[in-house]
Amino acid sequence: MREIRYQLIFDGKVSPEDEMGTVMRVETRASFTSQTDPLFTTGAPQAVLTANVEPDDFGGFREAGEIVFGGGTISFTTEGDGHIGDSSIVTHQLGSSLLRIESGTGAFTGATGTIASVFTVSENAQIRDSQSAVIFLKD
Repeated sequence: MREIRYQLIFDGKVSPEDEMGTVMRVETRASFTSQTDPLFTTGAPQAVLTANVEPDDFGGFREAGEIVFGGGTISFTTEGDGHIGDSSIVTHQLGSSLLRIESGTGAFTGATGTIASVFTVSENAQIRDSQSAVIFLKD
């Protein structure tokens, strides 16, 4: 097994996926830094994350999605429930979740690992997500 890591900041938007607003769609992008492993960056100028989020009535949520990198994709789901609530800025909510890497494609085939996500959502549905990940790849 081989271990790789990333730390990226994803910016984008949140919008209702259905008419009832019971599923939210997250679409974000992250620019790579000079310290990002070439496995992530080769062939792509940015990482692109799309996910569906199902909030509950108590500040929790479940999320499932995919991140497209230069070398392939990883698919993830929440480990337990994520949480979102008020923040010190009245116009923003603060949330966090642990995301379990379920699978991957391309260079990430067979990937496992965890992504820690801490994010804010503004009153105009803009999301900023700081992610730190540890990914294990088969040799």
